[in-house]
Amino acid sequence: MSKIHRLNPSSKSLHGFFSKDLEPALEIDSGDTVHFQTLDSAWGVEKRKALGEPRTRFNDVQSSRMPKQFGHSLVGPVYIRDAKPGQTLEIKINEIIPSSWGWTSAGGFPSYWNEKLEMIEEKEVMLDFELDTNQMIGKSQFGNFDFTVKLNPFMGIMGMPPFIPGQHTTISPRRTGGNIDCKELQAGSTLYLPIEVEGGLFSTGDGHAVQGDGEVSGPALECPMEKVNITFTVRDDIQIKMPRAKTNTGWLTMGFHENLEEAMWIALSEMLDLMSALYKISRTEAYAYASLVVDLRITQIVNVCKGVHAFLPFHALG
Repeated sequence: MSKIHRLNPSSKSLHGFFSKDLEPALEIDSGDTVHFQTLDSAWGVEKRKALGEPRTRFNDVQSSRMPKQFGHSLVGPVYIRDAKPGQTLEIKINEIIPSSWGWTSAGGFPSYWNEKLEMIEEKEVMLDFELDTNQMIGKSQFGNFDFTVKLNPFMGIMGMPPFIPGQHTTISPRRTGGNIDCKELQAGSTLYLPIEVEGGLFSTGDGHAVQGDGEVSGPALECPMEKVNITFTVRDDIQIKMPRAKTNTGWLTMGFHENLEEAMWIALSEMLDLMSALYKISRTEAYAYASLVVDLRITQIVNVCKGVHAFLPFHALG
């Protein structure tokens, strides 16, 4: 019988990189559900009290779980018993509830996107938000104007380590997931990831209250999450090379590459494979239909490996 587990931020569950050598914070069976609670991406535990003040950060993390350079705060890893390399992990996202605060920023530090827009010399703008999870809106604070945005929460990072030993950055996405930053992966969606290490070793973090396609300034509306409810199932009947997902409105396939055009071709190729399997047609036939019904969307442009996802609406082909 499936069980429900809880995993909160602690010195034993928080970490800032992916690695197959990390000690699991939790062991579960396939079919079990985990309620995660997370910090914000920058290890924050509470909002700023006033403009110019720093956020209080979690600082009681085991040194062996901290990266040498910056890494997002992740909770996990979760070891799924009987998960083996070559299988697929089904990650059903049941519920996502943000905390009561968040933030975003733009400009003021060296990055290729700030360089492109001539923002490196500009003073960084930091915007704080109050989040109302009843009305699902966020209201900015401390700025020249107070704007309200609609919340569409999702987890920026969901993933597992590759089979290669050592520490792997949380910044770039890869075939086993990571910093995907796909705003489509909201509650009700199911993400599928290829497993490369025994037990999978799934971690999540980098909660976003809302984000536009591209995440163009670097951060989204970064926030802690009070509850991220996920059910994990190990699948032998699905063979995939890259992440793919089933959302509330359709299927999507993903591509990651430092070159945005190459990321697009990867996402499209994965979609042709999916359509071939779904409709029992050749890849060439799928290619023809894709030109009619598949949308290519920029997932994010700021994680070194840029992301593109190809989207196929349900019932696009009758």
